[in-house]
Amino acid sequence: MVGPSQKISNSFPDPAQVKRLLESPEGQTLLRLLQSDGGGGLRQAAESLRRGDAQGAQAALSPLLAGTQGEMLAQRLEEQL
Repeated sequence: MVGPSQKISNSFPDPAQVKRLLESPEGQTLLRLLQSDGGGGLRQAAESLRRGDAQGAQAALSPLLAGTQGEMLAQRLEEQL
């Protein structure tokens, strides 16, 4: 079964969509969640994406998005795409 966070990671919206999503209340909550470990997971995911390693990025973000709050946020953000 594919979870909401996996569905989001499999599609890359255009930059305008990303900006709109990040400015939404859910996007702001997601950013706070991603920074909860001091931003290490987010930095690791960004580095993986720069190398073209989408699976590595997903693995770096998975612990941060695991749990009820992360899954709910991912689902709400996906609905906005």
